[in-house]
Amino acid sequence: MKIRAADLFSLIDSSWDKLQSEYGENHQSMNLDFFNSLARHIQHNSRNKYKLKGATLYKQYYLKIKEDALESQSDFIGVTPIYLSALSHFVHDRPFEEIGIHSISESQEEIPEFPPNHPSFPSSPTILLPFYSIIHPEKIHQTSFSDFTKTILKEIGENENIQLTENTMWIKDESINPTGTHKDRMAWEIYLWYENEIKRQINSPEGKIALKSLSLISTGSAAYAIQDLLNKKGLPNLRVLMNQDTSEELIHRLQEKDCKIYLCDLDSASLNSKEILEKTDNINGIDITYGKEFDSLRAIYYDWLSYEVLNQNPDWVFIPFGTGDLFTNVISTNSREMDKKVASKRFFGNKQILSKCNFIGAANNRKSSKMKMLYSAFQNKAIDAMNRKITNLIVKSHCSKTSRVIVVKEQYLDSAIEIAEYFALNFEPSAISGLGLFLQLSDNNDIHIKSNEKVIFINTGKCKV
Repeated sequence: MKIRAADLFSLIDSSWDKLQSEYGENHQSMNLDFFNSLARHIQHNSRNKYKLKGATLYKQYYLKIKEDALESQSDFIGVTPIYLSALSHFVHDRPFEEIGIHSISESQEEIPEFPPNHPSFPSSPTILLPFYSIIHPEKIHQTSFSDFTKTILKEIGENENIQLTENTMWIKDESINPTGTHKDRMAWEIYLWYENEIKRQINSPEGKIALKSLSLISTGSAAYAIQDLLNKKGLPNLRVLMNQDTSEELIHRLQEKDCKIYLCDLDSASLNSKEILEKTDNINGIDITYGKEFDSLRAIYYDWLSYEVLNQNPDWVFIPFGTGDLFTNVISTNSREMDKKVASKRFFGNKQILSKCNFIGAANNRKSSKMKMLYSAFQNKAIDAMNRKITNLIVKSHCSKTSRVIVVKEQYLDSAIEIAEYFALNFEPSAISGLGLFLQLSDNNDIHIKSNEKVIFINTGKCKV
């Protein structure tokens, strides 16, 4: 059978730790002597049920994993079930199926499922942003940009620290998704969660299906994307907690999708999951805003999008920062790949480039801003927490020292809107906060871009609501 090579290596690595901690063995390396000793202990512990050969563990499995990792070959490896079972029982005292190891025929991680009507990888395009074409004085003069925007563009063109070429700047365009934003990817993962929950309940001794309703704090885009899919699939309607000043038109459009809307003053206090469930009349349901049940799912809302960006080997990635889920997914996915001895099959980026990549989050902490999708009354706290997390990644050399989340000033967002409209992008203000931040850093001479570097702005799109 074929399994992920990383899963087999993890069992071998844990076996190494067990021989040291429980048997007092100190081997110089994972050599043949180590694997012979491991085979003997497994045979003894299993009362001769598993009669393994150390040479097989060493030559056919361990060395094969190392060889494939060095040569960037397959992410999977063939393994005899008895060897896999023996290692799993030795390390975890459980069958390998119970610790999440599945054969390649059962593993869905590498198979694109989004968008549902035509699954593909990448599922959204990265398009050239011809920014270089508007920084020359003659071209600037021909545009109808505001004087402020023209001044910034002129200064960028004259700045020796910003060496742009025709192919420097790119847009990762999420506006083509089913409801118009990157939140459709989140919605799809939530649908898959429901699908797995149905399978689990069907296979339970009772065999009954009783699905819980989900609650969420949202400014609109996430709620619309999730409810659109839940509605189409006949799943429980989403319960959404929104600020009391939310527009009646938006509320009406969500209710047309059978979304259950609850209003409150979200600026007065930071709510926990229990309070969100109470305010959405869903005390027996699940909160997907902060609920622990969805911690692991939040970590992969945008994992496919992350790989689509990272595989292009950018030197700079500008990412809108609202809930922080998108930014976290991108930098965490990059960090995991830096750590892996065997890369995910979805990853074919250059680790040397990506370990020095500048990941820049573009945030908003003003209620009056046009970047409404990024606002929270407690955003400064979220920004500080993320920047502390980034510091840890910098220490591990998993990103550049300039990676951070920064608040975008409104005047630079206004210029970004002018430029995005000039290039006919499909967006709403929050979606291009990264472009606004680039203009802000450029105007303050806080950014250095070399002529051979690649800059990607994630355009999170515009909700079709």
